[in-house]
Amino acid sequence: MKLMKGCVLTLALTTFLSWGFGLTENNSAGAVSRLDTTPLAETLQATSSNLPRAIANKILRDASKRSGVPVGELRVIQVISKTFSNPCIFKFGEICTREYNPIEGWEVVVRVRQDSWTYHVNKSGTQIVLDPKISALHILPKTIAYAILTDASNRSGVAIADLKITQATPKTFGNSCVFGFGEVCIQLFDPIEGWEVIVKVKGQFWTYHVNKSGSQIVLDPKVTTIKKN
Repeated sequence: MKLMKGCVLTLALTTFLSWGFGLTENNSAGAVSRLDTTPLAETLQATSSNLPRAIANKILRDASKRSGVPVGELRVIQVISKTFSNPCIFKFGEICTREYNPIEGWEVVVRVRQDSWTYHVNKSGTQIVLDPKISALHILPKTIAYAILTDASNRSGVAIADLKITQATPKTFGNSCVFGFGEVCIQLFDPIEGWEVIVKVKGQFWTYHVNKSGSQIVLDPKVTTIKKN
């Protein structure tokens, strides 16, 4: 009889402990699931980056406007608190003086489809600067890209579908002479903001200069135009 009672007690304790451990494991799995479903931007927000949500949203809206990708499909994938030693460095300058005029802020990386875009932003969020080395193929407005491809198609006789923009670089041309591919230009500074765009036309690469509005598109005169068939 005592032996039977002992067996019943042992069985009850085993069942209870197994049930208890099951609860613990289920709760842990639930916690992991909840963490896994947290949007990446919110996860980063909860880390030590301290990037305010309002500033993160401003950056995402900028990336959306430039890329055409909806804000909901963009993700902040990295945030690093930084002290940029001067405005030149803050603006991604490659050759900067050693002036110490610090700007507190963050370096923020945004995932835009298959690309990663790097931004610098100051603490107040009043200055948001995109790295100019970012592939401007995503920044070049579609209307301007189409206008350039149309021009290349008209000149070459190659269908637009068979042409490809291989590079687009934001540029500030010192004056209209430089913008127009002048070889000997005066040093007058009358800047024109725009892009240098390279189009692949069959086996050639054609270089265009275009201003920000797309109202001026100039093909490098050194380009040998392909004869139409």
